[in-house]
Amino acid sequence: MGLFDFLKKNKKANVPTPPKPDVSAKADEMIRQQKLMVIENTVATLGLDIENLNIDFYNNTVTITGLTKSDDDRDAIINALNAVDGVYSVDNRLEVAAPTFEVYTIKKGDSLSKIAKHYYGDAMKYKELFELNKDVLKDPNTIFPGQEIKIPKEL
Repeated sequence: MGLFDFLKKNKKANVPTPPKPDVSAKADEMIRQQKLMVIENTVATLGLDIENLNIDFYNNTVTITGLTKSDDDRDAIINALNAVDGVYSVDNRLEVAAPTFEVYTIKKGDSLSKIAKHYYGDAMKYKELFELNKDVLKDPNTIFPGQEIKIPKEL
């Protein structure tokens, strides 16, 4: 081996090898994006109106922000996300909009139609009042003093 052969060999040895692409990180990111699409579709299938919805997914945790109309909507979203395969926790940052109803305590002599007439100017809106208060009322014609019902600001 001559001097020139030695120098050529050492010159090649000092040439840095190009870095190998991090295939693992790219694959992990693709899997994260796919899981995020599943999560977003899960929320979309609920058909709820959520303002400023933002969903993210890292380390098997879903972070969700936005404004829901009710506690029930928020709970439905959280339950649906917890059921998604691969989601181990939900960082719930959803806010619930202020209620758009007031609570009315039924008095002696009240009827749903009388209450509807007072609040909406239309006694026939008693049907909507009944539908909104089925958790408290079993029959629109049977109400009792002391029962509390929700009166929406708009019907």
